[in-house]
Amino acid sequence: MYIYNGKLNWYEYAKNECITFVFPASFSLNDPVCAYWQWTVDGAGVKKSNSLQFGTITSVTTTSDQYNIVVSFEYYSFEGVVASDFQSVTVTMRNPQGERNSATNLQIQSSDAVRVPSTEVFTGKLNWWSYAQNEMITLVVPSGITNGAPVGFYHEWTVDGAGHAKSNHSVNATLSSVSTSANGNITGRFTDGYYTYQATWLSGGKEATVRMSNPSGDNTTNNMKHTDFRSLGTKKALIVRFGTGTDNGIFLVREMLNKHLGFAIDDVELMYFDVEPSNGRPGQTNNGQDPPTATRFKNKFTELISKASPGDVRFLYVDAHGTTYPDEDGSGETDGNDEGWILAENDQGTGKVMVLDDWLAKAIRNNLAKVGVNLTILTSSCMGGGMLDTHTATPGVLLAGCHETQFNVKALRTSAGLVDPWVLAVTTVIKNQVKRKRGVPSYSALFNDAKKFIKQQLDGGNINSRYKGPSTNELAPIPRDQESNTSNQDPQLIFFSGYFDPDEERFLFPFVAPHGGEAKGEATRFPRDEYPHDEL
Repeated sequence: MYIYNGKLNWYEYAKNECITFVFPASFSLNDPVCAYWQWTVDGAGVKKSNSLQFGTITSVTTTSDQYNIVVSFEYYSFEGVVASDFQSVTVTMRNPQGERNSATNLQIQSSDAVRVPSTEVFTGKLNWWSYAQNEMITLVVPSGITNGAPVGFYHEWTVDGAGHAKSNHSVNATLSSVSTSANGNITGRFTDGYYTYQATWLSGGKEATVRMSNPSGDNTTNNMKHTDFRSLGTKKALIVRFGTGTDNGIFLVREMLNKHLGFAIDDVELMYFDVEPSNGRPGQTNNGQDPPTATRFKNKFTELISKASPGDVRFLYVDAHGTTYPDEDGSGETDGNDEGWILAENDQGTGKVMVLDDWLAKAIRNNLAKVGVNLTILTSSCMGGGMLDTHTATPGVLLAGCHETQFNVKALRTSAGLVDPWVLAVTTVIKNQVKRKRGVPSYSALFNDAKKFIKQQLDGGNINSRYKGPSTNELAPIPRDQESNTSNQDPQLIFFSGYFDPDEERFLFPFVAPHGGEAKGEATRFPRDEYPHDEL
């Protein structure tokens, strides 16, 4: 994460205005970028209107002594030269007509080397006597709201205490006195040495207030809106759970998406029962979510992928029992069996119905026709490894907890109870990347690191005996043992070779490769196709 601040000049529209650039991840291709400035007067003649720009790095060129980037926003773009020590970036603004301004040098305000998009930004207006009249304010929260966490607050003075007009005021501080109220609001304090700021992030994450006070006790409270790269709306997810208990696995996935991978809160939808149906009693939904019925899932999944455009990311996580049935229509299954997820038949969950792999594959092929969309499916379901058909050219990536001849089980002991080892492994790898200040891993790195995590848990005795771990030879998965109700588990990464490069593409990031998103070539399955095996 990097924050830069300086001055912008763009004809008569922006004269010596404060501008803040936020790089929530880093300077890699397709990394998100936000820019914030105030127009002196905008194209409609409105004075001091806020400009909120969200885009991505669309070009990266490196030389022996320079790192050059191009950042594309909806209308404007910026060419940037990043200093070798990352202490500054020089940007040149241009419009579609090719008009450009002179280069602007922006100075580093804060960086934390965390290369996952977890930074949040809020913007609003500041009025403080004659010193700040309707001036734009930008509040940046790089890595969560906790005591000691960094926070940035940026604006310009209309005229400062020394009589200087349009001087920038950059506050780079740490939070203290952080507390959470009963209604979910979070409050924290920070200071620049003279002014004291009390920020309150309202429950839901879309709004904040900042109360600014001087030593004399004068104060003003300013309302702010959540305005960062999540507003692009290019990342959407659907999470479904049915019939597998009420552990916290789906919430771990939601936290991973919202906190570490740049998904907006409103763009992650959950379907589940708070209380699972049992013994003829209906299930309960207590938090306003929809019940996980098969019909509703089909409608929501179809909508999720049909509205995707090139560069978008779509994600599905399914926590449900899986099953197999004879491939009676001759669809091409090599083992003679089709697969399916078991979801609720009605809103009470008192009946069950299957969502067939043939339906899923057809829905994807019919509705995800645009090249360049990253569709990723994560499943801990039994037999989930067969849901993305390898005998049909189906676009998408499947990260499954086990081979389709095996079953999965929630067997890893945690403080919150038993959870599925696979989903805990995936979410933990991403969380550890944040702790280690590393970037979002590629799909192949995530796949192998998640397997290593499970192996460590097995060796540590943290997984019960029903979960037997990897097969002796994971290239030849051992089928489940129905009699003893145990199974080996060999996670699978399944995709078509023309769809994406798992060593290049990052988990739940827009595709970098220009050919990404086409279901062509051969069906690829890790670990079997992870590296050459002459003996196969």
